[in-house]
Amino acid sequence: MAQQPNRPFRRFLGTTLGRVLIILLAFAVTFATYAYVSVILAIPAILLFGLALPIWGGLKRPRILALIGLVIVLAVAPIATIVFTQEILTPIGESSSAAGAPFSNGGPLMQNASVTPYSGSTNTNFTWTVTVFPGNHPAGNSTPNEIVLYISTCPGATGNNSPNCNQPYPLTILTNKTLPSADTGSYKVRFHYRIGSEGIWAWQMAIYTNNSTTQKPFYQLLVGDPTYNGIEGPVVGSFSVIYLDLLPTIYFQAILFLGAPFYVILLVYMLLKNRERRRKEEQLRAPGPVPPSGGPVPGPSPSAGGTPLPSSQGPPSGPSGAIGGAAPAPEELNCPKCNAVVYPGEVTCWKCGTALPGSPSEQPK
Repeated sequence: MAQQPNRPFRRFLGTTLGRVLIILLAFAVTFATYAYVSVILAIPAILLFGLALPIWGGLKRPRILALIGLVIVLAVAPIATIVFTQEILTPIGESSSAAGAPFSNGGPLMQNASVTPYSGSTNTNFTWTVTVFPGNHPAGNSTPNEIVLYISTCPGATGNNSPNCNQPYPLTILTNKTLPSADTGSYKVRFHYRIGSEGIWAWQMAIYTNNSTTQKPFYQLLVGDPTYNGIEGPVVGSFSVIYLDLLPTIYFQAILFLGAPFYVILLVYMLLKNRERRRKEEQLRAPGPVPPSGGPVPGPSPSAGGTPLPSSQGPPSGPSGAIGGAAPAPEELNCPKCNAVVYPGEVTCWKCGTALPGSPSEQPK
């Protein structure tokens, strides 16, 4: 039989170096997918490279596979947290309000909103800036008359009962009501605030106008992230502070999205292997055909084309008791005088001439 091309590769995977490379590859692919692509896509990555590939390479012991999964999960979380911490400390772009109706008459009412500096310490006085274009106020509304800044650890929160976070959470509300009344040109609005506690904060702005028909206030927000409609920042604290703040959450996500699916599939694999092992053991323990008591061992049927095996009782005897129905072999006797071997039916001994038992000369007269 020709050698399969992948056999040398599989033999290499069976070596110590090959197994180490399998584990490193599984970790690298899972980490890259988890940190740079998607947590959800990291699930098939760890199942394929952390479970299927080792099994294909010969690492089939459940204890070894469980150890591989544990190493991947425990190593991915702290290293991925480094990536996430660096991303959080990277400033994001400026934000604006919606540009279409019913929020404006053609252009964003609030533009280029940002916070500076993006990161700092508990002593930093942060500044929020937004440019207002009053001529872009919505049709049927008056010029803007109030801007509100919301600062919180709950992304997108504009009140104390946000469904995105567990209550209570810190929330600071700053208001500026001294806005120009002119509809032409543009102007900037600034807020200054010192956040006295470390952590990852978020903010949002709202601008109010009055509806000319209903005489009720109409307000709109900046366009934030697609999940919470919040704007990230500022980040208060050093790299190590933010890293330690994120690490428990990342570990929980890694255990939930990577560890749980991995060990569920590993459990299914173990159940299938145990069932296969029990089936093989039952086949090995299964007895052969048992002959009936005192009878011959069953053999193949002549009608099935087989040749019957001789039984332990010998071949069947014919009517006279001889083999195959033939005459029985003559029984040998001994001469009572010289002990020579004679046959039944002989009258006298062939050696000494003595009359044999049963001959006419031995019959009583």
